[in-house]
Amino acid sequence: MKSINYFFLLIFLAGMISGCTREQEKPEKADNEHFLLATLFQQKAAEKRALSYQAFNMAKFMLDGEMRRAGLTKKLAVVVDIDETVLDNSPFQAKCILENTDYPKYWNEWCELADAKPLAGSVEFLNYAKSKGVEVFYITNRKIKLFDATIKNLKEKDFPFADKEHLLMKTDKSDKEPRRNIVRKNHEIVLFMGDNLGDFIHVFNNKNIEERFSLTDSLRNEFGRKFILLPNPMYGSWVDELFESNYDLSKEEMKKLFKKHLKDF
Repeated sequence: MKSINYFFLLIFLAGMISGCTREQEKPEKADNEHFLLATLFQQKAAEKRALSYQAFNMAKFMLDGEMRRAGLTKKLAVVVDIDETVLDNSPFQAKCILENTDYPKYWNEWCELADAKPLAGSVEFLNYAKSKGVEVFYITNRKIKLFDATIKNLKEKDFPFADKEHLLMKTDKSDKEPRRNIVRKNHEIVLFMGDNLGDFIHVFNNKNIEERFSLTDSLRNEFGRKFILLPNPMYGSWVDELFESNYDLSKEEMKKLFKKHLKDF
């Protein structure tokens, strides 16, 4: 009888050991910590704030030059993106890291708070443009259902032209060119500001990494003049192209693709 009991005990212990081994071999759940430094840069780096001031100082300098240009027949306009151009959404990105979630989870909740802070220099520059008779148009790919919350956020942070006429949101397409053309009907756009190359001109839409580099080189004279770019290491088209916008990939698969793009020595 004792030998039988020992036999079953050995089987039980073997099962326990096997189960523990499988548990140890089970890969850890993939997380979002690859976004950690990028998000901390947005929130904690004085260099990020300096770059923002630099962008809006350059915008003021270029706007002053455009206003002195003879032969302008239309009203002047500045076109700006919203997210990571005039409003800071890094708290949403931080939430995604801490909760290990991804867009669109929490995005609507974040926007509905209407409490995103202005990027350094943004409110001052856009109000300066208004004081000079230049209209500001906000062209964003936030969905139209966030219209009221976005207006509220802009108004409460003292941004000018926070109204229905000057806020052009995404309806069915991400391409901003049709909305830029609406502005062009009655205005001459003298300056574009954004954190993504598609905020400036449609040629960057749906292009791969090398094509984006080539187009950037071909437009080199526009940057710092008509196109003012703000840094955004957290997300954007540049990230999408690293995994070819294949959102069916797991986080672990995405990380592997990210690493494949690295060039070492």
